[in-house]
Amino acid sequence: MAERRQLIRFIEASVEEKQRLMKKDSRYGRVICRCESITEGDIVDMIHRNAGARTVDGVKRRVRAGAGRCQGGFCAPRVMEILARELAVDITTIVKDNEGSYLLTGETKVPTLLTNLEKATN
Repeated sequence: MAERRQLIRFIEASVEEKQRLMKKDSRYGRVICRCESITEGDIVDMIHRNAGARTVDGVKRRVRAGAGRCQGGFCAPRVMEILARELAVDITTIVKDNEGSYLLTGETKVPTLLTNLEKATN
C-alpha cells in the first residue's frame, strides 16, 4: 500500500518551512484566498492528490479557499482558473459542486458599438 503524502498547510508552517516551500515552489508565495490565507501552492497540491479536488467546493472543503468572510467573492474566479489549468480543461467546464452546477455559461461582454459599426461596414 502506497504511503500517503504529508498534508502541507502553508499557513500552519513555521517561518523556515514557509521559506523552504516557497523556494521549492513559488506558488506557495501567492495568496489566492485572502480571508483564509490559502496559497496557490496549497490548492495545486490538493488538486493533485489521489482523491484531489475537482470542483470549486471540493477545493473549499479540502483547503478552505472560499470558506472565509467573503465566501469566495474574491478567490472563486482564481480557484476556477487554477482548477482549469491543473486539470487541463476549459474553464467553462468547472463546476461549483457537482454535474450541472456550472458557474460560467457563456460570454458576458456585450459587443461594443465600434464592433457593430465595423461589422456593418464590411
